[in-house]
Amino acid sequence: MESGSNSSCRIDFHTHLVVELPDFADRFGDQRWPTFNSVGGVGRLTRNGEVVRSLAPSAWLPQRRIEDMDAVGIDRQVLSPMPPLICDFGEPGPATEWADRVNAGVAEMVRSAPTRFSGLGTVPLHHPDRATDVLRRAHEAGLAGVEIGTSAGDRELDHADLREFFQAAEELQMLVFVHPLILGAETGWTARITGLATTFGLGMGTDTAIAASRMAFGGVTQDCPQLRICLAHGGGTFFWALSRMAFLWDKMNDIRSDALTRNMFVDTVVYQAANLRYLCEQIGSARVLFGSDYPLPAQDDVRGSILAGLADADVEMIAGANAATLLGL
Repeated sequence: MESGSNSSCRIDFHTHLVVELPDFADRFGDQRWPTFNSVGGVGRLTRNGEVVRSLAPSAWLPQRRIEDMDAVGIDRQVLSPMPPLICDFGEPGPATEWADRVNAGVAEMVRSAPTRFSGLGTVPLHHPDRATDVLRRAHEAGLAGVEIGTSAGDRELDHADLREFFQAAEELQMLVFVHPLILGAETGWTARITGLATTFGLGMGTDTAIAASRMAFGGVTQDCPQLRICLAHGGGTFFWALSRMAFLWDKMNDIRSDALTRNMFVDTVVYQAANLRYLCEQIGSARVLFGSDYPLPAQDDVRGSILAGLADADVEMIAGANAATLLGL
């Protein structure tokens, strides 16, 4: 990576893919279910009757991904479903089938090149008992963890109904990648954030921070101290706001805030080297994972130029060593 480092392991933790999808939109007459088709080398991911992603073949063809990886010196990608594929709605049966089918597609791509790919699946988190079952099947299929949204339908992530799921993830050593799912130019949870740029920058970041605060201060990390959580996009605004939250929390509670957040990792998709340096100072380089958001329009520089200026030891950890440890490589 563009940092002068001699890092021997380069892992991109934050990448997305699309897989062959069941045609639930027609089957159930519900356009919320995503559909995917490709014509002339252009893939179109559709939801609610609108194309939400236009994709190059690298989004679904493993060899094209590997060619891109080789071109920039990436040894391994961690594959997670495109955010629109994380469906936090639907009745238990369809929602479970959907997650299992998506996970099978991710596992198939991992099997196509196991030395180059690791995979994260999805779960129907709005049906917690089903989510735990799907998580166990994902583990059996060889996936390294799951990607979840910032809530579970109408439940926040610290809801008591979800605790068994997080305990199972801890027991199975399955990573939990928290990724905001907001689509379009407006958010459902506040009408005050409007426009694509502010939804992308402020809305998604705030959404992630709310989810992280629920997990940290709502009992999840206290009850599951070995659960490994990665927060997308540098944790959103969470670690920028943490000092303010900690100011009161640490005065009012026996367990300090740093103990409740010590198993939270973040990726480097923050676009500015100064922001990355701040994260390294606040939580330590050992909890930061290189990520690019490949192959989406939000993709950061896959060559890792954001790491420039960091100490070589920090670059080596962030570029791949930290992820390798989490993945058990």
